[in-house]
Amino acid sequence: MPSPGSEERGEAMKAREEQPPMVFLCGGCKRAVGDSLDWEANDEDTRSLLLRSVSPTIKVDKEQKLSDWPEERGCMLETLICSGCEMTLGSIYRCTPRHLDYKRDLYCLNIDCLESYTLGSAGKKADVDKEPLTFGSQAILEESLERAETTLKALEHRLSLVESGFASLPNNGRDEL
Repeated sequence: MPSPGSEERGEAMKAREEQPPMVFLCGGCKRAVGDSLDWEANDEDTRSLLLRSVSPTIKVDKEQKLSDWPEERGCMLETLICSGCEMTLGSIYRCTPRHLDYKRDLYCLNIDCLESYTLGSAGKKADVDKEPLTFGSQAILEESLERAETTLKALEHRLSLVESGFASLPNNGRDEL
């Protein structure tokens, strides 16, 4: 007979293998609080994600409280708080009855207090079809730049000759502006 919660853990493992990793963010200040690599299960009844670990931005209030939920009678909880905005994000179960042992010592984050970001979901992609700059292509580029510089210097010299020729011409009765 499978243990309680083993079905949720199995589903979470399958989902973890099929989907790219996700980062969970505090719904208040948008700080990263955890990721799907530590995802253990979902709890539909409490609308929570169960994670094995969370980021250091989560503070654990060491004052233990009894759960208010009738289904969780006998559970001792510690509150999880975002250190950035002081928002309550969920709880960690420290003492549970047998049917909730799968939740013990897991971080249970309320999904209504979270936002998420899927890695690799950015809309803009780098244009990797262009040829990268290599030593060979860099040498060709430098040679082209040297030719352009030589041409510009020759044109500058010719322009200065034309300008000096104009300067030596009489003013033909025109006043300078």
